[in-house]
Amino acid sequence: MRRAAASLLVLLAIAGLGAAPAAAAPPHAAAGAASQWALAYSSGFGSPLNHKNWTLYNGTPHCCRSTIWAPSHVTVGGGVLRLRTYRDPAHGKHWTSAGLSMGKSLNLTYGRWIVRFRMTRGRGVGMCMMLWPKSGWPPEIDFAEEPSDLGASRSIMSSTLHYTSHNLEIRHKVQASFWKWHTMSVRWEPGAITYSIDGHAWASVTGSMVPSVPMHLGIQTGVGSNGFTGVMPDSSTPAHVDLQIDWIKIYRRR
Repeated sequence: MRRAAASLLVLLAIAGLGAAPAAAAPPHAAAGAASQWALAYSSGFGSPLNHKNWTLYNGTPHCCRSTIWAPSHVTVGGGVLRLRTYRDPAHGKHWTSAGLSMGKSLNLTYGRWIVRFRMTRGRGVGMCMMLWPKSGWPPEIDFAEEPSDLGASRSIMSSTLHYTSHNLEIRHKVQASFWKWHTMSVRWEPGAITYSIDGHAWASVTGSMVPSVPMHLGIQTGVGSNGFTGVMPDSSTPAHVDLQIDWIKIYRRR
């Protein structure tokens, strides 16, 4: 979620991509030939969260001082993983959000990460789904990110590669109705990153800036500034703003 001085911006409007059934089948074919990809993780969240796979965030991140993360704001029910943002009496009635990662369980060098999700519209509440390095920073691959100042419309997601210690980035933007179900994915291979929405590739990065170190999936929500842009929730923001995850599939590259 960091920001930089140099970036490449591409806006792509995805026409005709609206609501989709929550139970829609994951795009197995898009994951590539069986000889190239192997399933490393899959969950439709039909059972309680497996804490051997997931670490829940707790506290306030250095980058985003308005955000409070609480493990209790990560819930599973009805086949959906939820990251819930609301004013929590346990935290002084401050807006409190959630995050979780697979940093202790599944770090891969190259692979494909596929997440089907939707998020309640709400000014002041943002989100990010990313690949984070096993150690150090950079690199970072944000494959679905939206700052809090865009939360009221929930219609634009960014995908960003952070690739140097000078915080340079390559960023693209895609437009769709993200309060409805969509599937966002990133395919990471030697020298190439491809971003897709609902099975359609919409942006790519190639070259020496593509990372080659182990990385893992992280998912988080937050309020206010992300260190670069953002606003706090206001009277228009719903009392509860949820990031809902229908399913996740992760493939390792053979």
